[in-house]
Formats: sequence, C-alpha cells, structure tokens
Amino acid sequence: MSKRTLPLWLRAGKSDADLKNNVECVVVAEPLNENNKPAVPTPAAPEEEPPKRRLRSNYQVEESKQPDLRVEYLPFVSYTGAIEYYTTFQDVAFSCDQMMQWVEQQQEDRPIPIAFDLEWPFSFQTGPGRTALMQLCAAPDRCLLLQLSCLQKLPAALLQLLYHPRVLLHGVNVKNDFRKLARDFPAVSADRLIERCVELGQWYNRLHGTTGIWSLARLVEQVLRQRVSKDKRVRMSKWNVLPLSDDQKLYAAIDVYVGQLLYMKLVERQRQQEDAENSAPEVNPEIERKEN
Repeated sequence: MSKRTLPLWLRAGKSDADLKNNVECVVVAEPLNENNKPAVPTPAAPEEEPPKRRLRSNYQVEESKQPDLRVEYLPFVSYTGAIEYYTTFQDVAFSCDQMMQWVEQQQEDRPIPIAFDLEWPFSFQTGPGRTALMQLCAAPDRCLLLQLSCLQKLPAALLQLLYHPRVLLHGVNVKNDFRKLARDFPAVSADRLIERCVELGQWYNRLHGTTGIWSLARLVEQVLRQRVSKDKRVRMSKWNVLPLSDDQKLYAAIDVYVGQLLYMKLVERQRQQEDAENSAPEVNPEIERKEN
C-alpha cells in the first residue's frame, strides 16, 4: 500500500504540529490493468468446505442371483411309518438283536446305512441332562426309539449293533452325539464310532463344493425341499420323563426318518457325479501331442 499526505490546499495555514495531529488519509492504490484503468476485482472463490468424514460401511452391492429358497412355501415332513418304542432293558436288547439279525440277512455286499440320533433334556439352569433317547432308522418305513434314561448301562446287543462291521451310522453333527453318548455311558467308545460314521453335512459339502455348516432342518430344506417342525415345546421337552407323548415320539422318529432320506439322496447324487465323470471322453495323449 502507498501512503499519501494531505494536498497543499488543505495544508495552508496550518503548522507542522497541527499537521502531525491530523489524521493521515491512507489511500490504497488500486491495481491497474493494461489500459491504466482500475481492474475489475474478481469475485473471491468460495471457501471449500472441509471434506466430510464418510462412515465406513460393510454393505456391498451383490450381483444379481437366483432368488433364495422360500422356506415358508415348503411342505412339512410327513411320516406314516411304524414307530417302535422300547423302555425296558430287556426290550431294548431284544429289539437291537432283531435289527442285527436283519442286517446280517441283507444279501447286498455293501454297508447297511442306519440313521442315528439322540435326545436329552436341557435346562438353562443346569445345562444338558443325561442322554434320554436313542433313535435308529434302517428303513424309511420303520423307526426304532430306545429309552435310555431308565438304563444304568447299555445292553450288549445295542453295543454290538453300533459296532457291527456292516453297519454304517450316519447323521447331521453325529460325531457330537457319539461323544455325548460316551460321556453318559462309559462303555461306549466314541472314537470307534466316529471313525466309521458318515457326517451328512460334510458329505453334502464335498459333493457340491460348499463349506457351510448344516443343521438337520436346513439340510432337509436344501436337499429334500421339505420342512422339519422344530416346535420348542417338543424339542425342549423332558425327554427323560416316561412315557413319551405321541408328539415326542413323532418328533424323534422324523429326525432319523429324514436322515435316512438324506443319505439316499446323497448316494444318488454321488452316483450321478461318478457316472458323469466316467462317461466323459478320454483324450488320447498321442493325438493331443500331435495337435500341439
């Protein structure tokens, strides 16, 4: 900025002291353009607002895909086969001996699949109770319910059936059931049962290239396109109190019934994959070498 004093006509008749006491007029020299005219001031650029902080989000736009399975439209599993329910030590032993004889009478030279499941009472105060019921299903039209809560030890016939070399036990999360049974009945060897069993959820993952953790209900929905009723009043009921109600018996039977159906479906799926691999044309290495 340039500083200018008062013009001479204003300074006439005034002493230097008065001039010193006068307020000096400060004039700001305006910038001139090329034509010696005051330049038009350019409007000041609006101040930029500081960038707003964006909140992190895990939401991602997914690619379009087929609609998910509408579970509410699936029918419930209906079971009309026989339910054999045994509560005494002698009856449990007799029924297991009868099933073992049936297994040995099968002419096919292959393992005999038997669906396996357990039920036990649960309390939010004390946690899981002792194993109360064992369910077995070797044929879709017959389910075996064995009441274990009234037994101090398992009959030898039951252990022989579980360890039979032709018996192939299977289920969903069945390995945990074997460990539970071994904790409640020390005569049972969980490792011996685990090394020969089939975990249906893991088998499904191998066939379909997935890595999901399956429950019985979800696997039934995915494979059988049906629903399993998981009524809490029945599922969380007192399985150790005899006699079981008809709803409890049907609930327990359906669990192993659908397990047997799942096994049959997965066997069919595996056979289809093996047939497709065997029917694929083989490439002759000599022809392939010539083409290259």
